[in-house]
Amino acid sequence: MLILWIGLGAAAFYFLQAWIYARFWDHGISARLFFSAESAGEGELCYLSEQVENRKALPLPMLKVKFQVSRKLKFEDEGDSAVTDQYYRNDILSLGPNQRVTRRIAFRCTARGYYRISGLDLVASDLFLSREMVERIGEESVLYVYPRPARGVSLDAAIRRLNGEILAKRHLLEDPFEYRGIREYAPFDEQRSINWKATARMDELMVNMRGYTALRAVRIFLNLEDRGIWKRQELLELCIRIAARIASEMLRQGVRTAVYCNARDILSGEVMHLAPGAGAGHMEQLNRAFARLDLEEPAVPFQEVFGGELEAEGKDTATLFLSAETDEGFQELIGSFARTGADFTWMCPMMPRMESGVTEPERLHFVRLDAEEMLNE
Repeated sequence: MLILWIGLGAAAFYFLQAWIYARFWDHGISARLFFSAESAGEGELCYLSEQVENRKALPLPMLKVKFQVSRKLKFEDEGDSAVTDQYYRNDILSLGPNQRVTRRIAFRCTARGYYRISGLDLVASDLFLSREMVERIGEESVLYVYPRPARGVSLDAAIRRLNGEILAKRHLLEDPFEYRGIREYAPFDEQRSINWKATARMDELMVNMRGYTALRAVRIFLNLEDRGIWKRQELLELCIRIAARIASEMLRQGVRTAVYCNARDILSGEVMHLAPGAGAGHMEQLNRAFARLDLEEPAVPFQEVFGGELEAEGKDTATLFLSAETDEGFQELIGSFARTGADFTWMCPMMPRMESGVTEPERLHFVRLDAEEMLNE
């Protein structure tokens, strides 16, 4: 008889605790995931914090925290996880009454990108681990991973050459607001430069002498089209790193910098079109735009989006093309731009044994960069 009562009592306890957990397990429970910073650099170590709180008297003997994120974030402690097209993580913990648990998980940012954790699942069990109960928490966490600026001997030489051309061009641009004096009129002077008061006083034509202004802007056209049979993802990523390096160098020198790219933004679906700007805030804006470039989708044809933009070149703006694509259509576009007499440079990262296919490299101001060297830096 005693055994029967014990059995009935155990059965009653089992069903009672099962009902209590089914009814109350998610009361007072909260969880969130957050990155240690809003942004990080490519290759840097970062942290993801996992915080779960149980604000009630009912303990949770086993609670699973499940979420998924891009596999390009390499977690050092993989735990109970799986990696396919995404990284699926499953952490198991135990929470007592009115207890908070925080875990800090280290990971390496292996690639540039915009990473988002759109939510997490909490999976709880009763005291006997006989059933599972699930709740979805939709809090979002976002991390920008900026491209690592490219390094390499060939790139350093190309940047020095570009800087030299910019410095030379600075002395060709007159500043209409800086007055240096007057001199006698010469046949090549414009009528608007004549100083009529000085002319009347000197009884001969005199003109104003203006100072020189610095180059006001550099614009970078980043072409990420890839028309080959085999995708050259690493060369496209390298073009983005080169653009980040050159933009940083120009902004450090106080030169206003614009960047245009025919790859789509992963959030807006639009091509990258950042007007000239200067300062640390502008570099932050550029880096965020670089991080959001989506190379999984085909880039928009360069001529289609930036053909008209090329015609807006001003005498106080230097132009740089960055493109690993050397097809005939792109060469014709640059050739047309060259015929306008504009000053520009075309930088092209290529592997040592790759044929450029560029028919007139001098006329197209073609500069070949050693991609293998930069990728190994």
